[in-house]
Formats: sequence, C-alpha cells, structure tokens
Amino acid sequence: MLYALWRLSHGRVLTLTKTLEKIGGGGPLRNSKLLKLLALIFAFSLIAAACGDDDDDGGSSSSSDNSALSEESSDDDASSSETAEEEAKEEDHSDDDGHDHSDEEEAEEEEEAAGAFSDAVNGDGAELLESLIDNPPGAADDSLDPVVITMSNIEGTPVGSFPEIREGAAAAAKAFNDNYGGMNGRPIDFQPCVHGLDPAEATNCANDIADEAPTLHIQGIDFFNPLQWPTLVAAGVPVMQTVPIFVSDFNTPGLISTEGGCVSAFPTGMQYMADVVKADPLIILYANSAPGIECYNDTEARPAQQLVDEGKLTSFVGVEDASGDPTDNEAVVQRIMEAAATGDNPGVFFGLQASDCAELVAGMVAAGYDGVIVSSASCKDDSVLSQPFSHGMVISGEEEIYTPNEGIELSAYQTKYNPWRDANQDAYGPDAPKSQFMNVAHDVMVTAIITMMRFENGGGDVDDNAALIEYLAGQDNWNRAGRSKPMDCTTNSSEFVSVCKKDAGYYIWNGYENGGWSYGPLGTEILDATDLLLRMAEGPNARPAADAG
Repeated sequence: MLYALWRLSHGRVLTLTKTLEKIGGGGPLRNSKLLKLLALIFAFSLIAAACGDDDDDGGSSSSSDNSALSEESSDDDASSSETAEEEAKEEDHSDDDGHDHSDEEEAEEEEEAAGAFSDAVNGDGAELLESLIDNPPGAADDSLDPVVITMSNIEGTPVGSFPEIREGAAAAAKAFNDNYGGMNGRPIDFQPCVHGLDPAEATNCANDIADEAPTLHIQGIDFFNPLQWPTLVAAGVPVMQTVPIFVSDFNTPGLISTEGGCVSAFPTGMQYMADVVKADPLIILYANSAPGIECYNDTEARPAQQLVDEGKLTSFVGVEDASGDPTDNEAVVQRIMEAAATGDNPGVFFGLQASDCAELVAGMVAAGYDGVIVSSASCKDDSVLSQPFSHGMVISGEEEIYTPNEGIELSAYQTKYNPWRDANQDAYGPDAPKSQFMNVAHDVMVTAIITMMRFENGGGDVDDNAALIEYLAGQDNWNRAGRSKPMDCTTNSSEFVSVCKKDAGYYIWNGYENGGWSYGPLGTEILDATDLLLRMAEGPNARPAADAG
C-alpha cells in the first residue's frame, strides 16, 4: 500500500546528502553525526515503503495550513380506477405460480434496511459511520467548543514532501464539519504543523502541539518521529499514526497505529512462504543499508527463524541488494540462483523498492529462475506490473480486490465507502494528486472522529486524554474506516505494542491484458501474523534487549 514512497527514493539519497551538507554548513545540522542521523532517518522512510500494506484549496474554515499550528374532467375517474387496481396488485404478493412471496420480500427489505456496514462484520463504528453517510445531520455547531486535532507533516523538501497526507486528513475534517455534524456536534479544528528537513522545526512542531494540548494528534509522514515522541508522550497527547516508519513508532506505549507497515507486510510474507509456498529454501531480498539491515533483522529474519524452529520452513537465506544501484544486479541474481539450487522448491521474497524489484525479477527470469516470487506491496508499481515477467508474481495488498476473471466483486462495504471517500476529497479540492497516502490520511481522520463519537456516546470524555488513550488501545473489534475487516489492538505483541494491523492479503498478478488480479491459493482469506508475532516475542527469537528501546 505504501509502495509510492519508494518513488521518492531512486536517486535521492545522494540529493539528501548534498542537501544536508548545505543545510549543515551554517545551521543546526553542522554536526556530522546529525547529518548521518538524518541520512539514516530518510533511509528508514524508504524502508517504510517496502513494508507497505496494500488509492484551488477548498479547506474548511476550521482547518488551517501553516508552518506552525493553525487552525399533480373526466379522465380523473379512470385514472383513480387504474390506481386502485395497481395498488391491489402491489398488495398481492403472489407471482405467476400463484404462491405468496411476501416473506421473501420482507426478508429482502430487512436485509436492505440493515445496510452495507455491520459492526459484527466490519468492526465497531461501521454502523455509526453508515448512519451518518445515509442521513447527514448537517454542519457542525460552531457555538460549541471545537475538537482540536493536530498533525505534524514534512513538506516542501527536495527529498520528501507529503502534502497529500495533510490534504487527505483535511478533506475528512471538512466533510464532517460541513455535512456530518463534526464530532457529535462539535466542529473539528484541524491544525497541521508543516515543517521541512530540519530537526529543530520538527521539535518546534512537537512543542507547539504539546502546548496546544489537542484532543487527538494524527502523525503524518515525518522523518523526525523519534525526536517528537518523547515530547508528545510526556504531554499525554493521544496519538494515531498514518505511516509508521521507525521501531519507536511500533513499540512506544501511548501511540496507536491502524496501519501496519513492516509489522504486517514482512511477518505475513514469511508466513505465506512457509504455509502456502512451502519454500525450500526461502530467499529474502533486502536493502544493504543500515536501516535495511535493521528492518530485515527485526521483521523478516526473526519471523523466518521462528518458522524454521517450528519446522514450518526448512531454511532461509538473506540476500543483500544495494538500493537504487543497478551495478550489483548481476551479482545479486547469481546469489539468488545459487541459493535456489540448494533446495527443491525455492521461493524468493522481495522487500525492495519497485525499481530494484523490476530489475532483479527481469534478471532472475532471464537467468532461468522458475520458482515462486512473492513481494510486499512495494513491487505493486507500473514499473513491475507492466512487464511480462511480472505475470504470476504474488504481491501483498489489502484485504479485498476486484477480480473480473473470478467474478468476485468488492464487498458492499467497499462498494459504498470508496465513492464516499472520493466525493469527500473532490469537495475539498486538494492541490496534491489523489493517492493511496491521501486515502490513508482521510481514513485515519474518519476513524478518529467516529471512535471519539463512540467513546463519548458510551459515557466517555474525549477531553480526558488518558481515558481516550486507554479507549483507543482497548479496541478489540475496530473498524478502521475504509477497511472491511475489523482489527484488534488488544493482541498487539509486546514488541509491537503500538501496531493494531497485523494482517495482509496475497494476490496473483496476471497482467493488465489478462484481467489483472486473482485471489490465488488463499482465496479471499487474508493472513494474520498476530500469533506468529506473539510466539516470536516470547521465545529465543525475541528482539535483543539492546534493540528493544
């Protein structure tokens, strides 16, 4: 889902280094260690894409966008007779066979009245959301105290700018303020803090947010998350994330993420290779940068070793690749082919950016590789999907896909929700192109508002930060708006305490000319890595103490 972030990477690491050197020449980035830290931080943001799960400014008056916090003769008788006859026919529920079908019709009416959204099927909050969509209460009451929702987001830098995150959240806030009564009548005051590639600016955002004491904070895409968490957590600010990137995003108490990142993409990938492919051996491709190695060790190698120890995998081997550098492709392909020759059923798992994925898959196929190829959503890019060699690849994605070949359509939930989201974004009129990131931020904002409404409707006080944090963490059947399957935050591993999404779907790509996607061996089932993560955290494959912080 987050593969788009990888598009920022190709050729930008060098740009980042030069940019940091310029900034560091006379400002707060003079320290070479800090330069290295920022380079590392950006590299981590690239890893987030490989961990991806897998769509004039009209902002409302309550939203602000500043670099700091803002804010129906004679014919009548004949007509009557015809009408009476028609009414009599309508009341007669028999058809040509003379049987009364009133019960069947009533059942159909009841099913239709039940709606497309169900708390039991889609998670708590789904029915509340649908009731608002079907019966918009109108604008929020500006005479009431606003619900302040803040955001920190990086924009306007040469190596990363994500205005679509801010605009997606703003579109949802505007829709609720204009049409859906805000949060139980109270207007949403969305206050984004936008900053550039400067840790001092990021720190200032965190301080301003803490001083504002918002009802809730939604973290955008920010390369300085680790610098901001201490301030926000210490201030007791409830935090929901859009794109978790760092280890601290995964394991900091007080933070909650409905988005999985590496925590759902990679462990489920290992699980797919073991349970479905039965790979022998499993070959894992990862970036050889410092963050790439850390991500491999934490969310790929550890789960893979756990599966080996349990007898579900025979063996695995990690193969490093220089991200964005094609000069090592031949050597990497050779290593893959050598490893594949050691087993009877090799399977390769990609956790690389799309450009590297395209180059290496092409090289592998040319070299005669005929085993299974599975990838995180990072390979779901036209640079890969448009190529014939991609046909038959298994790629991670969200819990539903439209498959005309198999006659499987989207659920009633997705069929209703997706156009509603598009309408909200169109009404806002974003400057940035629509994207999956915009969808994510929109959906997280909707989830936040609906969840606060549920909390308040149940007797809670949304202005009690500690109580709201506890409520968020206690969601065990949560509807993340835009997602048809519920998620459970009460089963989070101690190593990934902040991450509620731990599942992913795996689908076969057939090529654009062949109908696109098919469900494959799993059918419509998705893989949930919850149990794997829990087992891993409780045994010899637990995260080393030195890496736990």
